[in-house]
Parts: sequence; C-alpha cells; structure tokens
Amino acid sequence: SVLQQAGRNPSQKTLNKYWASETATLNFDDFCTILKQEKPATKTELLEAFGKIDADNTGYILHDELYKILTTRGEKMTRDEVSTIIKQADFNCGGKLDYNKFCDLYMTTSEQCCKTAREKLEVDSRSRQQQFGSQAETSSEGITLPASKPSPRISRRAD
Repeated sequence: SVLQQAGRNPSQKTLNKYWASETATLNFDDFCTILKQEKPATKTELLEAFGKIDADNTGYILHDELYKILTTRGEKMTRDEVSTIIKQADFNCGGKLDYNKFCDLYMTTSEQCCKTAREKLEVDSRSRQQQFGSQAETSSEGITLPASKPSPRISRRAD
C-alpha cells in the first residue's frame, strides 16, 4: 500500500524481492532504497507495452483481448477488476480500449494519488510535530529520537 501511495504499482514478484517470509519490518531507509530501484511506469513504457498487443497499430485493444491478457498473464486480475478498468476508461463505448487515452488517464490518476499522499504526509507530519512540541514543552527532560539504522537485508550505495 505504501509503495502504491508513492506512485509505484509493484507486482507480487517485486514485493517478494524485498519482503521475504522472515521479514518483519522495513525501516525508512529500506523504503527509500526500494523507491530508488522501482521507478514508476512512464507513459512511453505503457504505450510500448500496449503497442506489443496492438499488432495492427490501430491505437485500440478489444475489450475481450484485454480481459484475456489481464486475467491470464503476469499478476492475474479478476474479471471484476478488469471490468472496473474498462468502465473507467472506455471513452468510445465501442468494445475497444483507446490505450493512448487510457495511458493519459493512468498517468493523471497516478500523479493525483502521489499529490494526495504527499499532502496527507505533510498534514500528518505537522500534526506530529505539534504534538511532539507540546510534549517537549511540558517535559523537563531532553527527548532524543533513535537514529534509523539500515536493515542488513538491502545493500546500500552512497548515492
């Protein structure tokens, strides 16, 4: 969920790469490392993927074709999930998906989700700072937070 809020859409295979069965938690440094390695899809990459399906180069994919691909390959989706996508993105209501418009919708939605997540984090951060500040004012002892230690599972580069 957190990776999705950060604009990523990881497959189960990708998640398994970072989250083994013995993994209990990830710290913030681990999360940042994952974000650096797992870049969000670009419109160009999405169009290339759709272009491989669209052998006639029409700019459209039949709904039946999309159902077949999304429910049988890779991270398999349910028919209901695919139906929801088609309902949201069927701009011409002609039984085929205009994948260029779909990519625009996907990119806009992804950007809006990231913006909303950032705004929520900023509000939550300000709220925590205010709460922490009021606690510090009433306390006579100094409060220090433990430094985040990198997890030994993910190698680090000094970039």
